[in-house]
Amino acid sequence: MPDPWIWKQRIQAIRAFNYNEMMQAGILRERLLHSSYSLTESRVILEISLDTQLTATDLSRRLGLDPGYLSRLLSRLESSGVIERPRSKGDSRRRLLKLTAHGSRIAQLLNRRVDDDVAEYLAGIPEPDQVRLMEAIRTIEEINESKMSHINESLYFLREAEPSDSERIIRAYETLYEQTFGPEDGFWNVLNDTVSRLFNPKADESLYSRCWIAEMNGESAGSILLEQLDDDQLHIKLFMVESKRRGLGIGGSLLDEAITFARQTSCRKLMLWTIRGQRRLQGLLIKRSFKQTERPSVSYYGIHFDVEQWELQLHSGTPK
Repeated sequence: MPDPWIWKQRIQAIRAFNYNEMMQAGILRERLLHSSYSLTESRVILEISLDTQLTATDLSRRLGLDPGYLSRLLSRLESSGVIERPRSKGDSRRRLLKLTAHGSRIAQLLNRRVDDDVAEYLAGIPEPDQVRLMEAIRTIEEINESKMSHINESLYFLREAEPSDSERIIRAYETLYEQTFGPEDGFWNVLNDTVSRLFNPKADESLYSRCWIAEMNGESAGSILLEQLDDDQLHIKLFMVESKRRGLGIGGSLLDEAITFARQTSCRKLMLWTIRGQRRLQGLLIKRSFKQTERPSVSYYGIHFDVEQWELQLHSGTPK
């Protein structure tokens, strides 16, 4: 066995490495040794133990877990007294994930058992191969970091949304809303109604809506929905770009797609509301000849919003 300090460093390096690679290598078991918690449950407990400001949305993104699945898992952990979900002192709209005293003891135990599992894995590898393993991990991490910093804009594409996209559209925008304003059950109902009208319009409804999705590496990177308000106006809704995909031109491409479609209709005006002070979005709108017309203050779901209304004249002539 190498020097204890080197040994500890190797265990930490492997633990920090991507969990998928660790599972494929057989380092961690689906159920940790002598533990009643699955690997996913253990990961959740350990992540909560490391971050005192963690929310369910943060955890879903960090671990790549489906929000619905994670919600059920968290409910089980809460019911068994492992976690609690108090409101944030700095923002009462946010619910944080905290370990109870019982949960903290479980986290300490899991940490020891993960270290033991990794140590057992390393013990079966000759010293020269352990050195090569550490070098391979560093190489993979460097390649992944380089890949993320040199993403090419051409890797994303736009397509019109389909009924099967309903859940992903709702989930993505609900996540964005929760990150900005905190959780609000009523907002989900509004999102659901909006998406339902998109894919299940009433037979006697003459107004229409369209939605486009940006995809990147097989994942949704953003969306924009265009909804007809009346014979004269179209309204942009659910316009968003995933935070990790911003700066690649996706927002501008989605906006151009909506404008191109809007100009093909008989409507004279395209409008949208934005939260005040969104400089990047303001730049996109001004570049495309949108004009700011109002700065109202509104309230939805008990939350106060200071917004801006932007409009684009689609055709010459006086609006109806």
